[in-house]
Amino acid sequence: MNQNKICPDCEIEYLPHIEKCADCGAVLLLHEEHRQTQEEKKLLMAKAIENIAVVMEGDLKLLGTLYNVLIDAGIPCTIISDAGCNKGCCGTKCRLIVSKEDLERAQERVAEYYMEIHPEIRASNELISQGKCPACGSPVGAGDNKCSDCGLTLVIVEEENEEE
Repeated sequence: MNQNKICPDCEIEYLPHIEKCADCGAVLLLHEEHRQTQEEKKLLMAKAIENIAVVMEGDLKLLGTLYNVLIDAGIPCTIISDAGCNKGCCGTKCRLIVSKEDLERAQERVAEYYMEIHPEIRASNELISQGKCPACGSPVGAGDNKCSDCGLTLVIVEEENEEE
């Protein structure tokens, strides 16, 4: 039986004594573990989503990345688009959807992912929770929309789309 290991992300095979992928740093799996992980992902990806909720709208590339983040976290999801091409490049809206039961968990995982790739978000959130402006460190109140010292917008208010 083959005792070599494989990277779950890159699909590169390594000798048994190697623990992490040289390319991406992922922990290597034995072939049987890798096969089982792939089967579990396929089942999760095929699971029907009922009672849908939209996690996010956007371009297909971003949503594809977030789709993989949610699938890797064990959250069933799919991407849908309006009529038109299926690639999202023709001005059609693409949506990342989950079941309503998984919406909160999906939103939390997406927020965690953004903090992983943009650590400054976590630092800014910590400063704001301490009552400090993340740009200049001046004191700000909980209800302030802007920093009174440097003018940084602290809260982004999205206006309702009149068409919806």
